[in-house]
Amino acid sequence: MTGYKILSVFLVLLNFMDSGAQELTLSGTVKCFNRYPMKDVSIKAKKSNQVTVSDILGKFEVQARKGDVVTFEADGFKTFSYKVQKTDTLNINLIFKGREQDVMVAVGNGYVKKEDLVFAVSNLQQENSEFSNFSNIFDLIRGRFPGVEVINTPGGTSVLIRGTNSLTLSSEPLFIVDGIPVADISNIEPVNIRSIDVLKDAAAAYYGSRGSNGVIIIQTKK
Repeated sequence: MTGYKILSVFLVLLNFMDSGAQELTLSGTVKCFNRYPMKDVSIKAKKSNQVTVSDILGKFEVQARKGDVVTFEADGFKTFSYKVQKTDTLNINLIFKGREQDVMVAVGNGYVKKEDLVFAVSNLQQENSEFSNFSNIFDLIRGRFPGVEVINTPGGTSVLIRGTNSLTLSSEPLFIVDGIPVADISNIEPVNIRSIDVLKDAAAAYYGSRGSNGVIIIQTKK
């Protein structure tokens, strides 16, 4: 092979390697609960070593390379990773972990407004949780709502809402499933749940004495 041909092959290979390392632009919005914009979310591209944060509207722009992995991180939320294939506009929905301490961390870091996060946590929506990952409804409820406790007893599993006063012998909340009061929710499969709302105090007053221990409203996919 002549020197000219060797040089030509080398230049072709060099151009190919350079195109593979070409940086692409990713832009988009970061939200939680598919609704609330998140600011100051840390966004990192591993190969290009680019780091940025989302703005007050949740918008971001970062340079990355093809095949790069871009991570979206915020304390109190699950880290999301995206593998770059092309220049793209992304809509990222970060999953909130849901523990009481996560509410304090998320609000303290200013990722989302306190009123938005408190409302969202009290109205657990399917887009925020992989409901099918839970073996039963009590595991789904446990630790996900501030002030709600799930207690295992020899007689079964009980749900209690702190800060409510019982006017009856029972201390469990009123369960409403698809608009109908029920005494037992243990047979509801998490994968069939659309949303869970927790009401207490004034919000539960609509249900009168039946709601004196709070109300848990469950909507299924039926």
